[in-house]
Amino acid sequence: MLVLVILTTLSINSWFTLNEEKQRIMKQIDSRGSDISRFVSKSLTYSVVGYDYHTIDLLLKEITLTEEVDYAKVIGTKGKTISQAGTFVDDEKRMRLFSHDIVLDSDKLGELTLGLNADYSLQHIDSQKYTYLQRELFITLIIVIGEFIALSFIIIRPVTIISETLTRSKASHIIEPIQINSNDEFGQLAQQFNELNQELNEANHELLNRVDFADKQLKRNITDLKKQKEELKELNEQFLQLSITDSLTGLYNRRYFEEQLEKEVNLTQRHGDTVSLIILDIDHFKNVNDTYGHAHGDTVLKKISELLLNSIRKTDIVCRIGGEEFAIICKRTDKPTTIELAEKLRKTIHSLIIKIDEYNVSVTTSAGIATLTKSNFDNYADHLYRFADAALYYSKENGRNAVTHYDEMTSKKEASKA
Repeated sequence: MLVLVILTTLSINSWFTLNEEKQRIMKQIDSRGSDISRFVSKSLTYSVVGYDYHTIDLLLKEITLTEEVDYAKVIGTKGKTISQAGTFVDDEKRMRLFSHDIVLDSDKLGELTLGLNADYSLQHIDSQKYTYLQRELFITLIIVIGEFIALSFIIIRPVTIISETLTRSKASHIIEPIQINSNDEFGQLAQQFNELNQELNEANHELLNRVDFADKQLKRNITDLKKQKEELKELNEQFLQLSITDSLTGLYNRRYFEEQLEKEVNLTQRHGDTVSLIILDIDHFKNVNDTYGHAHGDTVLKKISELLLNSIRKTDIVCRIGGEEFAIICKRTDKPTTIELAEKLRKTIHSLIIKIDEYNVSVTTSAGIATLTKSNFDNYADHLYRFADAALYYSKENGRNAVTHYDEMTSKKEASKA
């Protein structure tokens, strides 16, 4: 009866232990999944901004090669799949899904979904059921033997020896052998226990060595992961810079120009900010290439670019949008201030002497300006670049080395018609 009660108690305890372990592991999986999805979404931010699908594919494939992550997917803001890797399993017990927004400056760029493998952890719990059952049977066996021997008077000495041995071994990782050499059941039990104890001590020693090795390996892996994280961050920054930079002059390229211009137009619509656009072109640049060669023509472009960077304000954005054509986005700048800035640039470039071999080369520039305000937004918003370009063309057609604002050009044309 006692054996049955103990066996039932152990079984109930094992059931509760397994359930608690299962809940703990699932919480760890959820926490780990949230951390991984948040970290990966940050790593993907600049690749999504730069439309670098190749880097996104490589990162997702690398993630799904780990033991934790079996599936990864990135979708854009319109719900279109940008990239995915791994195998999706529509079973919550086998795969736990985690989603995290890909965000840059509070703007949502897309969404990352990761599927973590929960099947391995649950299988581990199932395997523990048999371990607990074996342990319960072993304990029950010891109790049956103890109950049987307890019926005789010979249990006092062996039990005392066992008790003293275990007491001495409490503070140690290694249990001392039981010194019982009789031929009765206690002697046989002590011999078997000592043999098993020796195996356990050897296994314990080996396990400690493995744990120490695994701990060192884990530390090395953590160090490697941190290094890889920094390298990936550096690569993302390099890729972003390459995607928005003109390779010859180091200025921002046309792609970045179009993105920033659209952003400034949106700010005007949302907050009523004024923004002006200057389109600047080098006059007769073909003559420079024909006279001195394209290599020296590149030198002229670089010098002009350096001058523009050193002459504009910190809030302005200067881009190379064509061969010899530049664009300057002047944030929160009204018409008179922009005209003044463009005239300053024109005069400074005109006075610039560029040394090419034994020749001193100077060039002139023409500029066109358009200004977007809250009052003219409906007519100008979709045509800001076209209006500035039209003003540039007017400067070219009327003698070059000049600055023209689109509003003034329109007024002059209307006056000439009248």
